[in-house]
Amino acid sequence: MIVLDVGNTNIVIGIYIKNKLNQVFRIDTEKNKKKFKRKFESFINTNEKNFLKSDDKFCILSSVVPSLNLLIKNIFLKKKFIFYIIDPKNIPMKIRINYKLNQIGSDRVANFIAIYSKKIPNCIIVDFGTATTFDVIKNNEYFGGIIFPGITLSMNTLINNAELLKNSKVTKVKNIIARDTDSSIKSGFYFGYLHAINGILEQIIKENKFKPKIYLTGGLGKIFKDKISFNPIYNEYLTLEGVSLIGKYLQNE
Repeated sequence: MIVLDVGNTNIVIGIYIKNKLNQVFRIDTEKNKKKFKRKFESFINTNEKNFLKSDDKFCILSSVVPSLNLLIKNIFLKKKFIFYIIDPKNIPMKIRINYKLNQIGSDRVANFIAIYSKKIPNCIIVDFGTATTFDVIKNNEYFGGIIFPGITLSMNTLINNAELLKNSKVTKVKNIIARDTDSSIKSGFYFGYLHAINGILEQIIKENKFKPKIYLTGGLGKIFKDKISFNPIYNEYLTLEGVSLIGKYLQNE
């Protein structure tokens, strides 16, 4: 099975062999359709041997960039793949989602399904993507969530609008006080987001009076996992896992 998670910054592609994630590819999301088509077709052709290693020629897509969906679908259809696009309004599984279905991203639904399959009734998922999202599962129901500005997006906005600041990279920081500009930016973003995330988690738990497990996903989750409260579990590819579960359900219908 080929699993795609199309986000506003990256497209993550997973190849499943014998129900296990075997390979992962990551490419930048290109909003210009002509450029994207050329780049994505080239990528697929270059890696076609890898894609043919999957269990079958079944491809499932989770996307928050709907303008690219048809282009991706047509490229895989040319390769004779069965192709399915996840629609949050028509999830083929018996799950409860307490959210406007025309407004929830399929990636957040996939995260919920991954946790639901683990039989975790109460959970908060923090997904570090273009936006930092918090998905709240309470009593086996998708209970609601929060959308917070993403770390890399926020940093790029700051640097692009401040003439004296240069490119920096979000990294784990040991001490909060810095003595040069690059270190000051790193410290500000690392500790700023760390305390914001811990504060939001604490408020969600306090307001809802429950004891959830905390899951982190997304690439930047790894630099925060040791400092976030409540002993979080880090699973970089939780979204791919959820998308693959939807795909397996469809195949078994």
